Amino acid sequence: MPSASMPIPTWTMTTTIRRVAMPGQPIVPRSTNSPAQTTRQLKAARRSIRESLRVVRDGVIERIQHDMRMMLGNRSDRYRYLLDQGQLDAINDYIAGLIAQEVMRGNQGDPIIVQQSVTAYEAATAAAVTNITTQSEQAFRNVEQTLMSEPYRRRIGYVRSRVFEEMQGFTDQTRTDLARVLSEGMARGESPTEIAGRIRDRVGAAMSRAEKIARTEINTGHRRAIWDQDEQANADGINTRLLHSSALIAGRTRETHARRHGRVYTRQEVEDWYSRDGNGINCLCTQTSVLVDANGRPLSSRLPKKMQKRGQSFRAEAYGHA
Repeated sequence: MPSASMPIPTWTMTTTIRRVAMPGQPIVPRSTNSPAQTTRQLKAARRSIRESLRVVRDGVIERIQHDMRMMLGNRSDRYRYLLDQGQLDAINDYIAGLIAQEVMRGNQGDPIIVQQSVTAYEAATAAAVTNITTQSEQAFRNVEQTLMSEPYRRRIGYVRSRVFEEMQGFTDQTRTDLARVLSEGMARGESPTEIAGRIRDRVGAAMSRAEKIARTEINTGHRRAIWDQDEQANADGINTRLLHSSALIAGRTRETHARRHGRVYTRQEVEDWYSRDGNGINCLCTQTSVLVDANGRPLSSRLPKKMQKRGQSFRAEAYGHA
């Protein structure tokens, strides 16, 4: 024992404790009605579609009523139109030009839903990067670096190109449909009022078709951003899989989609699933990158299990079985 006269040490023994960093929890959507979180973009696209196609509808009807010179034939219930082929071609050219102007160049020179699709991709990219950096200290790209990168700009170009092709096909089909309504109405001897009514019906159907394209393309852009960042994370040495979040809406959600809620898949498995059986059409589901071990199991299974339990409850209520 030290003597009473021995100086008391001024240092104390310290023990170094190594803290093992625990992964943060994945950031998953809170809403099961719209897990893709693209509601704002979808509303903007719907508004743009309706405004543009109303201009097309009203413009076509006004041109028809202005240009069609008609006279009654032998039967008072039929019309005989005095338009030659050149005049009919001029009307069809006007229809084609109006649709191109309002649909293909209606958003500052871009097709009307391009900007909403790009915005959905950008927002999902930012969310995906934040989600991965929350879970892994290995992640070294922040949101700003990602959005300024060359791979990101290439992917945005792909989104634009895909939407352009879809809207070009929509434009061609709408132009053909309206030209057919005009020619068939004239051949039947329908009145200008009857032809205008058919024009309204066809434009109404075109609106529904365009809104379906918008839902598909905007949500596809959202999911593609998540898949791209998941692929980048794995290329950077961060082992991840994709956790599926289903839109659990009674009466609307497909059972095959509801069954995936809380399940974990590889990116390739997700892409393959969306490529068949029309799974990508009108789909509001999304995915979230989660860290996994060498065997592909989530490092934290608490969240997937909780989601799977919620999915089972939904299926029991919606379909009568889990």
